[in-house]
Amino acid sequence: MSSFTVTDPSTGKPITTLERADVAEVDAAVADAVRAQRSWAALAPVARADALRSFARVVEQHVDELAALEGRPGETVGAVARRWGFAHLGRFSERYAREFGERPSDTLGGPRTP
Repeated sequence: MSSFTVTDPSTGKPITTLERADVAEVDAAVADAVRAQRSWAALAPVARADALRSFARVVEQHVDELAALEGRPGETVGAVARRWGFAHLGRFSERYAREFGERPSDTLGGPRTP
């Protein structure tokens, strides 16, 4: 099995070294993802929203550990969220509120926002 180095694109510096997956490992991962997607799709929107809020809370509670694992100790919650692709959720919520007069969480039974 071969390995490869992951580099930080902003600095070009190495972050870590990972082992390459073989075809069987990739096939197994894809099969697992397909099964997981079917389960996720079967959930009601409220249940999916609850799961995402729970995940976001866990990320926020462990942001220091996650940043350290990524080789970026001391990063803020916002920096980790942006890199992981969560930052757009707040902007979506604001636009939805402007368009429809309420936030998506209001319509899904989530916490009310004044």
